[in-house]
Amino acid sequence: MAEGKILHATYDGVHVLRFLGDVRYPLSPSLDHFLQNLFAEVTPQGFVIDLTETRSIDSTNLGLLVRIAKFMQRFGKPGVTIISNRKEINEVLTCLGFDKVFNIVEHGDLEPLGGEALAEEEVDSAAMSDTLLKAHRTLMNLNEQNKEQFRDVVALLEQERADKSSASH
Repeated sequence: MAEGKILHATYDGVHVLRFLGDVRYPLSPSLDHFLQNLFAEVTPQGFVIDLTETRSIDSTNLGLLVRIAKFMQRFGKPGVTIISNRKEINEVLTCLGFDKVFNIVEHGDLEPLGGEALAEEEVDSAAMSDTLLKAHRTLMNLNEQNKEQFRDVVALLEQERADKSSASH
């Protein structure tokens, strides 16, 4: 299960995202688009992120998860729960400060819901760059340690955007 996939299901207004396999940045535009559409239509009653079948997850997708938590906080909804029984992933989550904005548990009460795979988004390099930049800015803004850790990545992404913009003019 090397290639990643993101599944979505809803149960009584609670949205569940299951991340399967290696979740890397090519999946992030699909997740970003899904979240934009979801939050434009409705405020979920709750949100659960299931990482029990995740082998790895990159910083771009982690940044998008923080966006979910921030959205739910802004509308006074319950905190987002992350279910993760993988020690190495839990260490990354803790190092990035996720334990301050998410309820992280090792086992969930729910049976895994099947869910529908998120639609794959075909995006150009500018849209991909925008998603990468927004996700990393979100991670940076989570805490001071992340500001330090992701400063160079954000600076590089901003420089690439500026270079592309000036080259197109």
